[in-house]
Amino acid sequence: MKKHIAASIAVCMLIAPVAFSHAQMKSSFKASVEAQKQKDAKSIAEIKQQLAMIKKDIKERNLKFKVDITEALKRQIDEITGAIPPKDLEKEAEIQTNRGLQLFLEFLQRLSESKAKKQKEETLPPKKEPVKPEEAKKEEPKAVEPEKPRETTPESYMLADPSTPALDWFALGMMTPIKDQGLCGSCWSFTAMGVVEGCYKIKGKDDIDLSEQYCIDCARDKYGRDAGSCNGGWYGNVFDFLMNNYPVEEKVSPYRGYEYGCTPKKQFPIKMVAWGYVRADAGIPTVEQMKKALCTYGPIAATVKVTPAFQAYVGGIFDEFTPVSSDKDVNHGIIIVGWDDSKHAYRIKNSWGQRWGEKGYMWIEYGCNNVGYGAAWVVLDKE
Repeated sequence: MKKHIAASIAVCMLIAPVAFSHAQMKSSFKASVEAQKQKDAKSIAEIKQQLAMIKKDIKERNLKFKVDITEALKRQIDEITGAIPPKDLEKEAEIQTNRGLQLFLEFLQRLSESKAKKQKEETLPPKKEPVKPEEAKKEEPKAVEPEKPRETTPESYMLADPSTPALDWFALGMMTPIKDQGLCGSCWSFTAMGVVEGCYKIKGKDDIDLSEQYCIDCARDKYGRDAGSCNGGWYGNVFDFLMNNYPVEEKVSPYRGYEYGCTPKKQFPIKMVAWGYVRADAGIPTVEQMKKALCTYGPIAATVKVTPAFQAYVGGIFDEFTPVSSDKDVNHGIIIVGWDDSKHAYRIKNSWGQRWGEKGYMWIEYGCNNVGYGAAWVVLDKE
């Protein structure tokens, strides 16, 4: 009897640690990730040296922005960025943009037909009781107004006037609060959700807080490719995903800052009807093209090249113009929310928290650091 008891205890001792280890696998992984992040942090001496070099460059070139030690400057650039354009983006962009514009035109046609039907119903006279022959009176026929041409082009769907010297969706109260991607290369997810949130609000809806974590865990594009991870990704793949799937709210899938695995979640009914690139080849749009896109669609997903000076930015007009190898030399996803010709700059929304930049935003000079590469728009059903 004692031998059987001893054997049972021995078996339990062997099994229990295995079960315990499996139960804590995810938390152990998170701990190892955090430990590596702390190891990768810059030293104070390195941070101060970088800041001194940036300030020297600003003074020598008489640049228009201010810098200081920020949480972003304390980190390696690849830890807090993450935009990776697809290898064949030019080809994919042309196909997607042509398809997106076609879907947009079809959507506008449906809106026009729905509006015309509603107006017709509202103008129909109320039904009357049959009039007796002796009471009937001859009525003069009313002149029929010619039907107005239907709106079938994106230009007719303008939300604002691109000829104005300034437009700022943030100043107009149409942008949702600043978020922080933390030490995870998930800017692509924050860019995608931020654009959808902003467009949703412009359509006359309330603020909505959508889950970036759900995109990290579940989003795949039309080719079946993973939209991305903490090692980087592409917001266009998220837009692809949302053409056939609804997003979920932040409270349903809170941000973790690491991949957690895709599980079914309660979705939020936001219908994306079309998306595409401002330029058919996904290249950097002209200022006029960007203005028109901002006025037609709302906030625009885009990329920029982040440098230590960008990390240290705390205000002013960012005009570093760092050397670039090509238009595709970018590493970070951001949202372009407006422009100001007096500043000769775009206003962009970042995902590094409110303690970076001007409470999470930046004014960046037109053309600076490849800002605008991969600029993409979305259209939501406002019904």
